[in-house]
Amino acid sequence: MLNFPIPYDKELLYSTVARAGIRQGIVSPKQLLDEIYGNRKVIATLDLPNQLEKVTRWLPPAYNVETLAYRHTLFPLYAPFIPEERRKRCLAWMAGESQGAIHLAMGVAASIVKVPGHVRYCPGCLKEQGRAVGEYFWQREWQVAGVECCERHGELLNTAIPRPLVERHRYHAASPEACPLFPQKSVCARSVKIQDQIRQLLQQRPAVSPGFEQWSVHYHWLAQQHGFIRGQSQIDHTAIFEAVLARWPSKFLRRYGLGIGGQADNLWLKAIFRKHRKSFSYLQHIIVHEALLPEFWHIGEVIDRVRDLLVRSMIAMPKRAKVEGSLDLTQDQQDWMKMLEERPPKVARAVKPALYARLYRYNRLWLKQVNSTRQRAKNVKRKPRIDWQQRDRQHLKKLREVLRFLRASTSGPRRSQTFMLKQLGKSSTLEKKLHRLPRTRRLLLRYSESVAQYQVRRLRNARKELRQNFVYPPRWRLLRCAGLSEIRLTNEAWDYLNGLEDSHTAHQGNQG
Repeated sequence: MLNFPIPYDKELLYSTVARAGIRQGIVSPKQLLDEIYGNRKVIATLDLPNQLEKVTRWLPPAYNVETLAYRHTLFPLYAPFIPEERRKRCLAWMAGESQGAIHLAMGVAASIVKVPGHVRYCPGCLKEQGRAVGEYFWQREWQVAGVECCERHGELLNTAIPRPLVERHRYHAASPEACPLFPQKSVCARSVKIQDQIRQLLQQRPAVSPGFEQWSVHYHWLAQQHGFIRGQSQIDHTAIFEAVLARWPSKFLRRYGLGIGGQADNLWLKAIFRKHRKSFSYLQHIIVHEALLPEFWHIGEVIDRVRDLLVRSMIAMPKRAKVEGSLDLTQDQQDWMKMLEERPPKVARAVKPALYARLYRYNRLWLKQVNSTRQRAKNVKRKPRIDWQQRDRQHLKKLREVLRFLRASTSGPRRSQTFMLKQLGKSSTLEKKLHRLPRTRRLLLRYSESVAQYQVRRLRNARKELRQNFVYPPRWRLLRCAGLSEIRLTNEAWDYLNGLEDSHTAHQGNQG
């Protein structure tokens, strides 16, 4: 497909495909699917589309499946809150066919936070789009649950296009007919605060997702930081409910299915502070953190902290650091850290078995990490396992034998560096360690054959073969015998062919 549009910044891929149909003048929805995907059964999905691998064929090389998923779909809203293995599986489904599995795997289908009932737009932004680029397009933020307005122009308006789409194979473009420029109501302050965090999520770049265990540790730490703990580690859910209700009105929460007024409505808020066995919506995470963290918090920083919990653990402090300075630890954890400053974990366990038992029951992950950092390192001196100078001499000798064998014949494949390394054996290992084999590397660089040299060698072999029947073989026969085409010839190969023709012309002139 020629003239496929490049996605605008903040544009949904759904909108880009719809604009492609307008540019090509394609009226039939099935014909557009046939032109782009080569498949008339593809469903036009607004938020988490699949078949991205086929869309990348019409875009510049900088656009791969991961780029499209993170920059032009709603995938980054859900990716940080599902395990890494599932995130990779969902990306693979988006590249090919998912048959609805991606919405199930990412928790969208079963989430209590429902998507908006219609495709939405901002009239003020559409006017700016028309002046800037000369056409309309759907922005990602407009279709996200929790975003109710544009901070510059006002409330978002609904189109007549329902969600989920009734015409499952039709891509609806953002047009003046679908998006009348009605006046907008004033800006909603609560929506703007949610929108700031959602915008940070949409700007996230591909990264490893935290696991459920990490999220469980984080929310337990969050409750500890605000004193919502009873006894050793029991969560005070009533205090958390009151803190959330003090920040968010019940009417606003019920609008998204997140009400916590009645006993039955409190289940999601209790579950998010317990051991995570499933993923939660981005909106649930934002609402809880907005209620408990200081005013200028950022969802991206929270995700980074959770992602690093098992790598850069807050409990692995230097020995000289004072335990009293750590506000993240309970009294039992601080006592255990003091014990580990004087003795190894095994001895500390024998001295304070009751303390160890409490920590093992309530803070098992933390305890294992602390103990692993305090294990006594064995004083073992390792000798260098490889004599690289000797290995360099061995590979140099073998490479010279290979080159003598290759020079004995003018036929054969291209003698590139990779090809010659394969003749030595263990090519992948050698390629990684060539910086340790300087003499072998210099010989490889000297005798490696470039593409241009390989083409000239093939043309020489073809000419030698055709000279038995032709004194001066024509160009097309030379190319056919050499297995080359004029489209892929390098400049050196062209010079060789032109030199042959010049010599043939000069010979004919001398005979005349």
